[in-house]
Amino acid sequence: MSMIIINELRRFNIHLEQEKPKEITISDLLNEEKCLMFLQKQMIEIKAPNLSVAASMLSKRYAYLVVSSTLYSMVEFNCALHLPVKACALSKERNLCIQVGMFNWQEVKSMEREEWRENVLRNLFSEHITPVLTILKKTSRISSAILWENVAIRINSIYRKTLSKERDRIKIERLYSDFYFLKNAKGDLFNLEENPIREYLKIGEELTLNPSRKTCCMYYKLEEDFEGIGYCGNCPVKDRQKRKLVQ
Repeated sequence: MSMIIINELRRFNIHLEQEKPKEITISDLLNEEKCLMFLQKQMIEIKAPNLSVAASMLSKRYAYLVVSSTLYSMVEFNCALHLPVKACALSKERNLCIQVGMFNWQEVKSMEREEWRENVLRNLFSEHITPVLTILKKTSRISSAILWENVAIRINSIYRKTLSKERDRIKIERLYSDFYFLKNAKGDLFNLEENPIREYLKIGEELTLNPSRKTCCMYYKLEEDFEGIGYCGNCPVKDRQKRKLVQ
């Protein structure tokens, strides 16, 4: 693995297993009893009032680690890190630890990019993200809509940030192509009946004109404002409060 790739992984708080001690493997997280214990510990550490808020914060973090990093590398390098569940763990700092020899770097080579992209995203969502969100929902009783919009928000963010600085026409075209593929994908890409992120994905002018979420991630309910923001920038609760004041 080249230093360029290693540095890109670190940018998304992804480290090789020997670099960070593991707190919980993702395989263990998919066990309901172990997931519950982990969320209870997270509640204490991030000062969340209940399991639902802890699960929401964890899903946002995990989407950044796994989904954002994958989509960014697909646009930037035309390749992606295949991260099977068994290769992944979370550190105490909620960074991603990956086990050497259990993941691989997938490049567009012999197949068309469209076919390659579908394979990469099907593995990402059906085999990894959907199982993780399913166990978080089951353990915490949080709404699936909140969890999936947390994922969509990370997708919107990584594409928005990439577009704001990207000048390479080919990469820009690649980004839009990947975005609309995700937005128009059928549910089977996620191993679900329907596409769970379609209505939450926004790009360009649509995102600028209507940045607010449909659901609330509940960050504002944390006892301590770790990010110093009070409310998320796209918080629907804050948006509703502003509208009431105007009226």
